[in-house]
Amino acid sequence: MSKAVVSDLLIYPIKSTAGLSMQQASILTSGLAGDRRYLITKPDGTFVTGRTHPKITAITCRYRGQLITLSHEDVADLTLSPSDFQDQYLDTCVWGTDMIGQECGQIADGWISELLGEPLKLLYFGDRSERFVKQHPENDVSFADGFPLLLIGDSSLVELNRRLLAPVSMANFRPNITISGTYPFQEDAWSQIRIGDVKFELPAPCARCVFTTVDPHAHVADKVIEPLKTLTKFRKEEDSNNVMFGENMIPIDTGIIRVGDPVEVLKTKSKPVYIDNWQPETGRLAKHLTPKAAGSFGDSTVLLRCVQVIDETPDVKTFKFTADPVQRFDYKPGQFLTLYVPINGSIASRCYTISSSPSRPDTLTITVKRVEGGTVSNWLHNHIRAGSSLEASGPSGAFHLKEEQKSKLLFISGGSGITPMLSMVRFMADVGLNRDICFHHSAQTPSDLIAWQELSLLARQLPGLKLSYNTSKASPDSDTTGQGYKGRISPELLDNICPDLVERDVFVCGPDGFMRSTQELLLNLGLPEDSYNQESFSIAPLPIPDDMSGASYNIHFSKSGISTEIRGNQTVLDAAEAAGVEVSYSCRAGLCGTCKSGIKKGDVQAPNAMGLSEGDSAEGHFLPCCSYAKSDIEVEL
Repeated sequence: MSKAVVSDLLIYPIKSTAGLSMQQASILTSGLAGDRRYLITKPDGTFVTGRTHPKITAITCRYRGQLITLSHEDVADLTLSPSDFQDQYLDTCVWGTDMIGQECGQIADGWISELLGEPLKLLYFGDRSERFVKQHPENDVSFADGFPLLLIGDSSLVELNRRLLAPVSMANFRPNITISGTYPFQEDAWSQIRIGDVKFELPAPCARCVFTTVDPHAHVADKVIEPLKTLTKFRKEEDSNNVMFGENMIPIDTGIIRVGDPVEVLKTKSKPVYIDNWQPETGRLAKHLTPKAAGSFGDSTVLLRCVQVIDETPDVKTFKFTADPVQRFDYKPGQFLTLYVPINGSIASRCYTISSSPSRPDTLTITVKRVEGGTVSNWLHNHIRAGSSLEASGPSGAFHLKEEQKSKLLFISGGSGITPMLSMVRFMADVGLNRDICFHHSAQTPSDLIAWQELSLLARQLPGLKLSYNTSKASPDSDTTGQGYKGRISPELLDNICPDLVERDVFVCGPDGFMRSTQELLLNLGLPEDSYNQESFSIAPLPIPDDMSGASYNIHFSKSGISTEIRGNQTVLDAAEAAGVEVSYSCRAGLCGTCKSGIKKGDVQAPNAMGLSEGDSAEGHFLPCCSYAKSDIEVEL
């Protein structure tokens, strides 16, 4: 057999929290010391887990002796000591086993209740707590689901990920011991093993449930029930609906085991037979070789599955997505999408420019800067990993390359505003469109230059691409490709990098103050206003049409069955919210197209509906966020 060794040891102090990785662990008859010692319950003792409360999986734990510190980004840390718990116990039940748990006290109950937003209690597996393995009553167990320990081979996870659209991590399955050096599912045939000096029985494989679909990084349930859906296709028992992954274990001895310890197989058993309905053509490679035809996201959302996270700079990450199920993406270079991000039980919608090129339609990327106080951008940085999923709609936006574009272009970007320009340059390089492009980027320091190495390589493919940059807080790096300037953008700098800028179409994207000052500089230098293009998601409120203030009409929301009054100076979105009709939106200014809906009767005025194409209008679509009634209207909301 292969030479198997322990690759990781993990304990989960609170049932359903994140695992704590260690280099060595003490093996007790009940499992790893410190594992599943705490349990969250309702006031009546009914236990709750991440199956119904995914936010629990975001709690992290640190042991220091007997002290345990619980942490979550939404609340202050809590440190507990079992010696402080009073001798009060509460009746509870874990998967059909009645038992008692020691109460941790009001402070602990208040902490978990505040975090999860409902009355809850925290229990400890105290001296009077007692529980035994159902099928093996001679063996004790704490608050674990059924057995003291769970073992999974690293290669088994690799084999599962080979069949998935995007990989999941071992954290989805919460094993205590992982091993390397075996072939996939070799552990299925083990009956008794020795790790170091400690023997273990492997009485049964582990039946997996929906908890495996809770993203251990984003802490939300997967929309399409992966990886359980794929496991069901090749790891289901013939005589039941149980889906198996990993081996339950019972310690025969006690002692210390360590990462790197050899795994010796002492006894084997017949490998179980699983129904295998998984077909190679359902794998990710096959799906991308024969994907659906390219198309816009359309009127509904698409599920994006993260396949890679790339660190661009210390505070900028690029997230690469594929569609689940696979389809090709169709968008114009420079356009944006709207992400729907689950944060604290609600959905936040935000617009992000697509930084990839539509010439590579099987994946798309967004490049996101961590911003102080930025709710969504920071959440993406903290929680999205390969395998995570998000819903999105789009594409939208008028800031993109157009057929009638001049042959000479000037791109000016600041910070993460480089993203639409990246999409444009990547597109032109892929399709061999060698235009005369002056590309200037503004950053604080050379280390903040986003994708500059890639742009340098693209400049070798596109002879017409000339790069330059300025840094406001540090001197330029002499080793960096392109002209480097110290200080902020000025008329002299613009004249140096692009003396013929008045002959070019200019694209500008960056923070609002950056764009305002850059626009003023360009126009003062003689750039025609119709040659200037800029992108911004910080949008001023729309002006109310002057001729609409005194009007009043009837509006009928056909899907909701609600009729009400709409004033002439009131947007359809405002009227819908006042009537209790739910509408998805993001920008509230006609830019993103997130709220696009159908109008069945009547006329509306929408002077700022930039997120609506001519085709959308011809098909009877409108944007509630920027549309004002001109008559009685009926809308599909």
